[in-house]
Amino acid sequence: LRAKGVSDACPLCRAPLPPGPEKLWDLGYRVVTKIDRAVDPNDTGSWLPLSASQQREVDGAIVMLQEAADQGHPGAAAQLGIIYHRGHGVAVDYPRSVAAFKVGAEGGYADCQYLVGI
Repeated sequence: LRAKGVSDACPLCRAPLPPGPEKLWDLGYRVVTKIDRAVDPNDTGSWLPLSASQQREVDGAIVMLQEAADQGHPGAAAQLGIIYHRGHGVAVDYPRSVAAFKVGAEGGYADCQYLVGI
């Protein structure tokens, strides 16, 4: 509907439409970037233990990125791969990281293709 110029509400019931993968990706990426700048200003790749509010923000961002990746957004899959590979706000999970990188690679994301050897 958005592509046809219809507002962000259902034309029948006027309920707000759920965000699409691009919006989910944008929102999730902004949160992760904000937290990264706050906890790792020197870009060492290491996140120290997060505050409770930062952890809640990252948890929400991961949900948004996962929804976007499930809808086929390769950038969201790539970001999830980085999060799980580095343990940013989650426990390090290499199998989940590789699975996310594969989804990104299948979606044509060049960095993911490089990382999984395609």
